[in-house]
Amino acid sequence: MVFEKIRTTAKSKAIGEEVDPDNPTVRRTSDFTATSRTKVRRRPVFLAAGIALVAVFVIGAVALVNGMRQVTNVLVVSQDIAQGQQITSQDLTTKQVNADAGIASVAIEDKATVVGQVAAVPIPSGTVLNPNAVTSAVIPTKGLTLVGVTVSYAKLPAEPLRAGDMVRIVDTPRDQDDSPVQGPITSKAQVVSTTLIEATQETTVDVLVQADEASWVSARAATRRVAIVLDTREK
Repeated sequence: MVFEKIRTTAKSKAIGEEVDPDNPTVRRTSDFTATSRTKVRRRPVFLAAGIALVAVFVIGAVALVNGMRQVTNVLVVSQDIAQGQQITSQDLTTKQVNADAGIASVAIEDKATVVGQVAAVPIPSGTVLNPNAVTSAVIPTKGLTLVGVTVSYAKLPAEPLRAGDMVRIVDTPRDQDDSPVQGPITSKAQVVSTTLIEATQETTVDVLVQADEASWVSARAATRRVAIVLDTREK
């Protein structure tokens, strides 16, 4: 009986109640509180500042996304255009680019202003059309002559020639002649286009040369007595 009172008293105190040892059925509420809650005071100023900061971030994110979505339709070259080649509608397609990308381009609304003009430089396929890459000037321009030079693969560099390359047309001896004692005659030229002749495996290279040198270049080219060498491509 004594032990039962001790157990009852210990159990009741563990849960915050007092038990009369002489009458275990009577329980008195203890002042002990098992748990307590701390009241947190929220300051309205800090709460308002937090809300304002979140709003600023949201507005900034929306502005950034909207800026990225500001695109414009521009003209893009759909196939390689050689220098001096007239630009046609079939040479162009459209692409959307970021309006703030800072890329020099021609808007789709201005397509009519470039169709019919010629390429001032070689324009590779997939390039956004730069307004400075087209011109109304006629090629060859005054003082230059366009000459076609047909040569075998042995008289060309292994590196394929590209439109715009600066080359030299070199006078060569006939096959049975001895090597020249003096340096060969050369003429500076710029490649406009190249065409492979399948039947003979020769290549015709259209080049721009100075007008006063066009005669000897074409005369030597007619007898296959020229070679073409590629100069530096560094700009």
